Formats: sequence, C-alpha cells, structure tokens
Amino acid sequence: MATDFHILCGFLGSGKTTLLLDLLGTPEGADTAVLVNDVGAINVDGAVVASSGDTEVAMLSNGCVCCSIGNDLIATVDDLVYGRIDAGLPPFRRMVLECSGLSRPSPIVRSLADLGAHDFRVRVLSTFDAGQGAEHAASFEEAAAQLAAAQAIVLTRLDVDGAPDVEAARAAARAVNPLAQIVAEPDRAARALAAFDGKGPAAAPAVDPAAAVGGLRAMRHPRIGVFLASVPAGCDWETVAHWIEDLAARCGDRLLRVKGAVAVAGVDGPLLIQGVGTIFGPPMRLRPGTGGEPGRLVIIARDLPRAELAEVCEPYAVTVVES
Repeated sequence: MATDFHILCGFLGSGKTTLLLDLLGTPEGADTAVLVNDVGAINVDGAVVASSGDTEVAMLSNGCVCCSIGNDLIATVDDLVYGRIDAGLPPFRRMVLECSGLSRPSPIVRSLADLGAHDFRVRVLSTFDAGQGAEHAASFEEAAAQLAAAQAIVLTRLDVDGAPDVEAARAAARAVNPLAQIVAEPDRAARALAAFDGKGPAAAPAVDPAAAVGGLRAMRHPRIGVFLASVPAGCDWETVAHWIEDLAARCGDRLLRVKGAVAVAGVDGPLLIQGVGTIFGPPMRLRPGTGGEPGRLVIIARDLPRAELAEVCEPYAVTVVES
C-alpha cells in the first residue's frame, strides 16, 4: 500500500496546525506520521501536535524546511518508514510534513525526489485565511508560491464569528490558483477529511486544467498572472522538453505552477506535464480523451509580463494568452 505524503503549506497564522489537529482528532486520522518544521529554535507547532495524542511526530527545527531541508528530512522519513517495517507494522496511511509559514514548496518537492524508493503519492496542500489570504498573497512572495503550488487550497476561519463570505474567499483563492481544488467547509472535521483524504462534496477537482481558468479577469491578482499556453499538435518530445527547460531557466522563481496535457508525435494519448516552481515531474501518459484538450497548459507566474513569457515561447511555436 502506497503512503500519501502531504506537504502542508500556508502563510503564517493561516491555520495549518489547526487543520492538522482536526485530522488527527478523527478516526480516519489514525496511522498518520507527522513531521513539523518551524523556523525558530523551539518547535512550538511540533510540541502542540506531539501533545495531541499517540501520533508519531518528528520535529525538524533547523530552520525553514525549504532552505535547510537537505538530508535531515530524508533521514527522518527513512527512520519513520523503516521503523515501521522493523516493528512488523504496515506502512503509514499518510505522512504529513507541516512546513513553516515562510517556506516555499518547490525546493521541498525537489528534495522528495531522493525518497523515490518509498513510492509516496505526493500532494501539496495550502491553507488560505478566508479574510486575509488575498492580502498575504499580494504582499508576500512565499504566500503566493504556496498557494500556486497547491493541488488543494483549504479555506480557513470559516467557523469563527464574523467569518468572511465563503464565495468571495473562494473567488480570491481561485484568482491565485485556478487549478486547485478549493475546500470550503465550515465544519472543521469535514474540512480536514476533504483536504487530506478527498472525502465529501467539497473534494471534487476540475478535470480540465485549461477550462478552470475561464472568467478570471474580474478577479485578477495584482502580481500573479494566469496564462494559457497552446502547444502545436504533433510536436516531438525533444521540442517540448527544450521549451520546458527554457521556461524554467528564463522565469526562475517567478514561475509558480505549470499544468496541462500535450500531444506528442509518436505517443499514443496525451502526456500530462506538471511543474511546481521550476521543478517538473516526469511526463505521465494519459488515456485518450482524459486530461482536457491536448496542447493547452496553464502557467501561473508572479511579476511576469505576458510579452516576456511570449518571448520565451515563440521559438517553439507556443502561443500564450493571459486569462
């Protein structure tokens, strides 16, 4: 049984630890291992989670996990995994890495490549303060990177007195990342299950990444652009790969997320292309008719004019429009 590995991000004070504790308080939260990172010398969040019950908790207190993660995370995960094997227990159902509020997901995803032997299913989650999340994303690059990288964005502060309008918060989150599943559930236990296990009506993701970007002009974020790139049908893989390399090299940290399918000459069915920051996973072959219209990819970037992005794409006959 493969273990789900959740990278739990979210800006400072946006409710990451609360969401995690809500999961651990449910029967479904059993068999979860937690790794908690804090930027301070004292890992306060880790101490809170460790005191909540019988959950296996490992604390990483050597600075922000995306800057100093290195071999410490790898060794810690190995210890947890092989400790279960030595004890004659089945694999953890899930592992959750709760990151510092100042972390960026891209370096973490890169480091997890060294854990390929464990066959984890990696997923990025980000919490979004329904009242202040849009302001955080506009003001702090870390918050924007966390939200853009997420497969699921979890709206928090929905259960407090004077909570902001849910639809306004949902629209604000989609303006940053139209690709993500938005979990907007006021009940805390149901919210946690929808976020981590994909349970409940709030858990249904969009099928076509390109279709998810429609109608965003009225919600445009001041610093984040959502673009739709069209790749000519029948390109050879070498051309597509070179385009991706140039895209990552020219855009650097401004590139936050890429997702979509391309039709490649000589390949039966479209290939799914996914990138978090400048880190791209291996292409995945999809069944014909799935993954949306081949040749259309969504690019989410920060402080990147469309003209500059088009300049990168033009040599490969890739056209770009802003949503």
